[in-house]
Parts: sequence; structure tokens; C-alpha cells
Amino acid sequence: MRTIIIDDQIRSRRVLKRMLTQYCSGIDIIAEADSIDTGLETINTHHPELVFLDVELGDGTGFDLLGQLPTPPAFKIIFVTAYDSYAIKAIKWSALDYILKPVDPEELVAAVNKIAQSSKNNLEAKESIQIKGDKLGVPTMEGLLFVAIQDITRCEAKGAYTEFHFVDNTKIIVSKSIQSYDSILQNHNFFRIHKSHLVNLNYIKEYIKGRGGNVVMADGTTIAVALRKKEEFLQHILH
Repeated sequence: MRTIIIDDQIRSRRVLKRMLTQYCSGIDIIAEADSIDTGLETINTHHPELVFLDVELGDGTGFDLLGQLPTPPAFKIIFVTAYDSYAIKAIKWSALDYILKPVDPEELVAAVNKIAQSSKNNLEAKESIQIKGDKLGVPTMEGLLFVAIQDITRCEAKGAYTEFHFVDNTKIIVSKSIQSYDSILQNHNFFRIHKSHLVNLNYIKEYIKGRGGNVVMADGTTIAVALRKKEEFLQHILH
């Protein structure tokens, strides 16, 4: 499981990293961060599946960090902190566990196992793309959220994740690749104009000529059309 540790104390990060390596199989620590700013940058760069998050950071709190990300987060959260007064708030952020420092190995293993069990419970929902009438089921930590396909303006690849954009200017990130949605949404007037962009043709406002060209979406977003996709795309919008 792709994992990031965010804690402003280097010693705490080292201890947790050593314990995870020693006691928890299947945990791949891909990065560390020591503040809100570096934490946000690291999350957006590496797209983790799991984040161990301290509550008190040098430039704010872990809750401040989460408040700057899409809700719900596209990753699982385990808080690791020296303070026991934030447990209720952590639950409100859908944290799967709340571990007090100094970290007890048995509690750490139990927390990681809890995540594995949660993943197992949601596996069926997350492994398949669900269509129910005119709605698409997208995976969340709790299961599936059904959204009206006609309300999706575009999908953008974010590494192994997909960011959905909607007509009301809201967006959500889901833990499936854009490739997973390409074949099914093309039957609903969507077109993959670029390896990172799947757009709803109903919301294209303008096409601007160029080598591959650009499309302007109804919300004003401009997206490049891949050269290899240009001819096929023009056939779609001109016929």
C-alpha cells in the first residue's frame, strides 16, 4: 500500500517508518513530509493510498491540511499524535484509526489490519464500474457514490486516480484510473481527447484550431487535443 508519513518531528517519522517496516507487511513508504505545505505537495505528487498524519504540525494542524483537499480524501488516514483530545474530530474526517505516541506496535498492526479489512469489504464495489440507469457508481471509502452521467463535464487523470468535474463546478477524486472509465463513458457521448482528459462532448463550447487544437469547455477550461486524436475527435463533433 502506497504510504506517506506526515509529521513535523523527524525522530517520530523515523520511529514510525522503522516500526512499519518491521511489523507491517504490504506497506510501501513512498515519501515523508514535515508540514502542511510539504504534505499537500507530497500527496498531490505521489497520490498515496494511506497517510499517517500527525495532528500538530509546525504550520497548523493535520485537519487544516485535510481541509485543503477534496472531500472525502482519496486516501485512508491514520492519525498518529501525542494528543488524545482530537479523537472525535479525527472520526469526523473518516480516519480509520487514531494512535497515541509513543506508538505501541500492537496498536499499529491492528490499525493497518483494520485498513486491510476495510479494503476487503469494499473490494467488490471498487473493482467494477457500476452503471445504474443514467448514473455512474464511483468508488469512495464508504462504497459507491452514484452520480448523474449527464452532470459530468470531464474527467482528468491524476496519476492512478481520476478527478471528476461536474456542472456545478464541484469535483471529486476516485481511486481508479481514467482508463477504467474511458470505454464505458464513450457510450454516453464522452471522448478521450488526450491521455489525461476524457470530456463530455455536450459541454464543449469551442474548438480552437492548431496542431492538435484545443477545446474550451463550458466552464472556461481550455484543454489540448492530442495530435493523434485530432482527426477522430473532429469526426465526432462534426457529424
